[in-house]
Amino acid sequence: MRNRFAMEGAKEGRHLMSSDPCICLGDDCLAAREAIRKAEHIVMLVDESHFGVPILRCVRCGQHFLSLFCERVDWADSDDPQTRVVVPVSEDEARRLQVANVAADENAILEIVANERRFLYHDMPKGAPETLAWKTRLLFIPGHD
Repeated sequence: MRNRFAMEGAKEGRHLMSSDPCICLGDDCLAAREAIRKAEHIVMLVDESHFGVPILRCVRCGQHFLSLFCERVDWADSDDPQTRVVVPVSEDEARRLQVANVAADENAILEIVANERRFLYHDMPKGAPETLAWKTRLLFIPGHD
């Protein structure tokens, strides 16, 4: 029953409040990635072909996320390495990121999201198996073109 009510609340703009962690923050990386893919786009801070930075909000629990999509062009083999980092942020951090000029200075992200935290890391390197894992460390911005 809880899932049905959670979905109904999300459709009506309400978010599930519970002491249980939402799927978007759960240990199952695949389930978390899928939940985050379904998240509401709040704002696009940077919209470039090889670097995208939206702020998202989980439709189930209301958790805000900063998402970093980073891609390097592989001119030789067309096997472009891509990395996506999705980090939970507070509402205050989400507001501060929206006010910062992230498009002009991506280091503003690291000034606002400065402390060590857990984030979902999805790396798709050239010619190698992809990695999907939760990591806990200081946030970094992967290389991009």
